[in-house]
Amino acid sequence: MNFRTHPARLALGLLLVVPATSFGQGKVMITTPAEGATLDAMDENKLVYEVDPGPRGDHVHVYIDGKEVGILRKLKGSYTLETLTSGKRDLCVKVVNKAHVPVGIEKCIQVTVK
Repeated sequence: MNFRTHPARLALGLLLVVPATSFGQGKVMITTPAEGATLDAMDENKLVYEVDPGPRGDHVHVYIDGKEVGILRKLKGSYTLETLTSGKRDLCVKVVNKAHVPVGIEKCIQVTVK
């Protein structure tokens, strides 16, 4: 196939292969704890994150099992998780706008607390 005669196909292919975050739409990374990690319920556990809020985001919120537990104004840092009860827990960092409405950029991980 000659790509010079099919620029639309090439462009469509790139859009399907390259994630939207590559075009400056924002992203969230949780570096600690790792996905699937086991946390000690008696320890002071920290969530370490880095955020690119994209053009629609302003700051981030932290959620544990779907419940908002923190508002973070820094785009890179850590958040001390309050005492976690035993079991599987979902931890999420979501980018929100100035009205505190999620804009669809988030990262969630699942950990086990013992």
